[in-house]
Amino acid sequence: MAAAPVNGYRADVLRRRIPKMAEVVAADLRQRILRGEFVEGDSLSPESALVEEYEISRPTLREALRLLEAQQLISVRRGSHKGAVVSLPGSDLAVDPFTILLQLRGATLNDVYRFRMIFEPQAVRIAAEKASAQEISDLRELLDQEARARRDAKVFPGVAWRFHTELVRLSGNVTMTLVAETLERISERHARTVASEWPDAEKQLDRAYRAHKKLVGLIADRQGEEAERFWAKHMATVGKQLISDADRTRIIELPE
Repeated sequence: MAAAPVNGYRADVLRRRIPKMAEVVAADLRQRILRGEFVEGDSLSPESALVEEYEISRPTLREALRLLEAQQLISVRRGSHKGAVVSLPGSDLAVDPFTILLQLRGATLNDVYRFRMIFEPQAVRIAAEKASAQEISDLRELLDQEARARRDAKVFPGVAWRFHTELVRLSGNVTMTLVAETLERISERHARTVASEWPDAEKQLDRAYRAHKKLVGLIADRQGEEAERFWAKHMATVGKQLISDADRTRIIELPE
């Protein structure tokens, strides 16, 4: 049943918040940036031109620019003749809010790892089918970094989880890549904590490195199905060590 009119207007319309002019201008500029009218490194139009274009005051424009700056879509260089410069955000923009949501919902490390075990093997298969020679070369460079770090339980997990994220990126699936990048910090932090407590940490890290090296070989040989099976098995094996207590370990309990 429709809400009863109040002074000629429906109550739900009256309750609807009317956006401030600065929010309207920020929304329009945001869409122009997202559509590619302004690209990273471009300066927005001069302040005087934007004031005239939107028929607003300078304080209103500056409030709109502050909103865009908070969203990491521009950077405002005080005292610079360039003014507001387009500066596109990375996946870091999503990490903290997403982590907070995981904390509020009571998510555990087990949730995170089991989810990664669902999409990573599929991403690996796709990567083997479509990764370019240059992308495979970049993956080998990460392997070289792992080789140098495999005797350091505090450094190796960071490189290893970048390797995981890069595998997903090579699938070409933007959604999976953003999720992997967002979860990387949580995964890496936990792995670093656990690995530093292993009595045979050097042996375990060397085993992980050799598994990663074998996977890159399978990808380079375009053996997608074999790569998918191998990675699923590897993640399941490593997961038993990394998430033995993860059902009880909430995300909020991770040290900073």
